[in-house]
Amino acid sequence: MAASAWKTCCSTLKHVKLSTKGVSFSARRYLLSEAYSCQDAWKQRLESSTLQQGSLNEFAVQLRERFEKEKKASVVDVDILANRLHEIEVTNAEFMEEILHRFRRSVDSVPVNDSIVYAVVRAYIDLGLTDRLLLLMKDKWNYGIFPNDHGVSVLLDHLIKENKYQDAAQVAYEMMLQEDFNHPITYLLSLYGCSQHYTSISLDPPEEKQVDPDEEEDWIPVKYIRFPVYDDHFDIKDERFLMGKTLYMLGKTCQDGVLGRSLQFMGLGMYHKFEKAIKLLENWEKDQPGVLLLNEAVVKFEESLVKAETRPDEEPEIDMGLRTIDDEIKLLRLTADEKDNFIQQLNEIKSRIQEKVKDEDLQNMVENFTKSQISEHEQSDIEKQTNLISTWTKERETLVDRQIWEFTRRQKEEELKTKLQDLQKKEEMLRFFELRDEIIIAKQKAPKVKPAEVEEDEEVIIAKRKKRRQYRPAV
Repeated sequence: MAASAWKTCCSTLKHVKLSTKGVSFSARRYLLSEAYSCQDAWKQRLESSTLQQGSLNEFAVQLRERFEKEKKASVVDVDILANRLHEIEVTNAEFMEEILHRFRRSVDSVPVNDSIVYAVVRAYIDLGLTDRLLLLMKDKWNYGIFPNDHGVSVLLDHLIKENKYQDAAQVAYEMMLQEDFNHPITYLLSLYGCSQHYTSISLDPPEEKQVDPDEEEDWIPVKYIRFPVYDDHFDIKDERFLMGKTLYMLGKTCQDGVLGRSLQFMGLGMYHKFEKAIKLLENWEKDQPGVLLLNEAVVKFEESLVKAETRPDEEPEIDMGLRTIDDEIKLLRLTADEKDNFIQQLNEIKSRIQEKVKDEDLQNMVENFTKSQISEHEQSDIEKQTNLISTWTKERETLVDRQIWEFTRRQKEEELKTKLQDLQKKEEMLRFFELRDEIIIAKQKAPKVKPAEVEEDEEVIIAKRKKRRQYRPAV
């Protein structure tokens, strides 16, 4: 009873380090309960005989050889491998990733199998390889790691527990790129992770690569020149813009008005969409009574605006063959006059809304909002994922049984073909001796077919005679 109470107490405290003479321990606040990970159901799946047979390393080698020979493998085989990934040595992770890559490039990888992806996510968390997992998630073309809602939430919860807020923000960026913040717990954990990390992002412009004018350029012939295109979404690499767009999307979904508007305004500032942000703020000023947003959001927006890069009013046009995506990004920057104009507009609005700006810490506000909302959705998620794990186990066993049946059927077909060929050979031999006399008589009675005579020209006949005389031996 006392131990349970102490565990509950620890799970509700923020992470603090306590020390006494000779005693040092830490109490950490968890946003989600331990039951959310569905650990019992996840372990229970291993009791299936399908996941207990043979050596994992030997199975992985056989699977890779099959990919090399046949360029494909069955979905159930890769599913079994993924569900046993927790058994591997960390040093073998790259080998397993190669198999996942080969599977992704095969025809059987579409549609994406949720069981495989979820198992990979859980295994990499257990192995302490979340840094590699993030790289796999970003490289969707080669690995196709699209976790389901529960998988993303478990990953975010793990990263937050480990105080890896930068990694948690990276996961949130991936959800932003997919425009998928519909799941409540994934949304709340993404919001919490971003709120803990956004203050660590420098708003200063990144250093541009210096081009050595003396360096010799290599020109190569191409059939046609590709015009560089910047889509302002998947092409975003600047973390200021990634965080800004993520905060903006999180703010649009937020149910708390003040917090939602603060996230949108601050996010648009980090995203360098200043015109859109100013218009939003003017509309809120007209339509929203009471508090509009947090002072911290206004300060962050102003800092982003002041530090924003500018471009000249008129730049010389770059030859098409020399244009890069960086040149397209530069075209989206403000001019110096536009920047001064936005700063002036912001100062005017700030003077009008002083009484509608709330001075409260945004991180505390996000934390309180997350804690008040997240517990409402835990139980339904737990039940749904537990049922999913059970369904995946049944489907895996069904597919294995079907694969065994198919293998047995093909094996029997080959055996029957071999037996049939042997019987045909024996029958031919037996029938030959039975009908030997008839075959000989029929052959004798058969009309002789003379070869058709081909009439030849006189010139050809003379030429042949001369050739025979030429090679006739001398007497």
